[in-house]
Amino acid sequence: MRSLTILFSLLAMPWLASCDFGGGGSSLEDQTLVRGNGGEPGTLDPLLADDIHAFNVLVDMYEGLVAESANGELIPGVAKGWSISEDGRTYTFELRTDARWSNGDRVVAQDFVRSLELATAPDTMAPYAFLFHGVETDVVAESDHELEIRLSRRWSELPFILSMPIAFPVHPSGDRTIGNGAYKLVSRSPGGQILLQKNEHYWDAERVSVGSVAYLPTSDSVAEFNMYRSGELDITHNIPSEMVQSAVARHGNEARLAPSLALYYIAFDLTEPPFDDPLLREALSLAIVREEITSLLGRGERPAYGIVPPGVAGYTGATYEWRNASEDSRITRARELYSDAGFTPDSPLRIRYLYDAGDVHERIALALSAMWHDALGVEVSLEKREWKYFLDSRDLRDDWDVMRFAWFGDYNSPRTFLDIFGSVNDQNLSGYASESYDDLLLQASRADPAASFAAMRRAEAHLLADNPVIPVYFFVSKHMVKPHVLGFEDNVTDRHPTRFLAISERR
Repeated sequence: MRSLTILFSLLAMPWLASCDFGGGGSSLEDQTLVRGNGGEPGTLDPLLADDIHAFNVLVDMYEGLVAESANGELIPGVAKGWSISEDGRTYTFELRTDARWSNGDRVVAQDFVRSLELATAPDTMAPYAFLFHGVETDVVAESDHELEIRLSRRWSELPFILSMPIAFPVHPSGDRTIGNGAYKLVSRSPGGQILLQKNEHYWDAERVSVGSVAYLPTSDSVAEFNMYRSGELDITHNIPSEMVQSAVARHGNEARLAPSLALYYIAFDLTEPPFDDPLLREALSLAIVREEITSLLGRGERPAYGIVPPGVAGYTGATYEWRNASEDSRITRARELYSDAGFTPDSPLRIRYLYDAGDVHERIALALSAMWHDALGVEVSLEKREWKYFLDSRDLRDDWDVMRFAWFGDYNSPRTFLDIFGSVNDQNLSGYASESYDDLLLQASRADPAASFAAMRRAEAHLLADNPVIPVYFFVSKHMVKPHVLGFEDNVTDRHPTRFLAISERR
């Protein structure tokens, strides 16, 4: 069976050259990089982790078959190369013979067999096991250093999934403090610091420059920013919304704003009138001036006229057909559709808009309410709920007509955004159901990568034409990074493993 082989030459990889900061004995290795981590990780078990605070630490402690470079591209991890069968259903991975656990044990193919079986076992209750749903997998260790993954259908997203914590190996002893990444766990204080130290057994330890890294829980972004200004932090998890503009003005290139794989959107309840009418939904979308909302927030977010954020590797997303129309023509068209849906100034549409507590969400709710009222005469009733109550309200259809939400992509592919609107997806907030849309997603899953992207673009266009949701803006990642930190590269997945960073002598 003919296959496409993907083998990587380490000497030819530019990310390695750019990240060779003179490790292996430099006195700079004795310094600790201090990183703000937002909240505290719920767990450091890669199979059970489901929050960004855990993911940040886990990409330092563990490594999958596939990894991500400093700029977010897929690169070899424990597997130094892999091949894909002609039908796209069999992946063969060649593992590094020098891959080691942090206790010195060899990392072998059977470690991945065992771990992937655990990850997908119902008893494990792994939050991210859903990524493997819909594709039957058979994982076989052909030898200690050769692994084969056989699929029931073509699945071009597999390498992305294999770079995520859900696909990280776990030590055969079950001890989750033993990792196979560039760093090993030294200590963890409940509610406090997580300290990692360079793993001398890591296969590429000579190129790891930073000797130790401390992750601090910094749920208060203002306090985190003040810690950064006082020199207590080298990298922040975030920048407070109200301080973004001043941070850029005062700190210049230390403020790092970059496109992120995340969408803020408004969902309609399509299960009952009047929002089962696509013309009415289009009218409400046309009436929103997205640029005014992003300007109001002042945080660098980008107006969204599609579902998939920009920056997804190799993908050009679909946009609304009216994307380049003037604001006046959009409002005129919105009023026509609103009238066609049966609403008038004397008999206006009434909307119950549900959102969660938080300054940003309230400002957006007020802005949308004013835009709909001024353009169309819609009367909006705003209801704010605390986060947990808000989440619980998603399934309480009688409580809302329109609901704000956001989706953060799990991996660098349009599918992570488009799948959530499939008719049987648990994340399908609107209750959208379209056989045509589902069929396009199915076509994409069975096609080669180029044809798959074309099918997904048609699916995105179909979704925009049906208007089950209103995309409002695409997020940007926001970090403060000290000038003495080298190797920090902006990327859409917003993951920044410490192994690619270094501390300069100018600290």
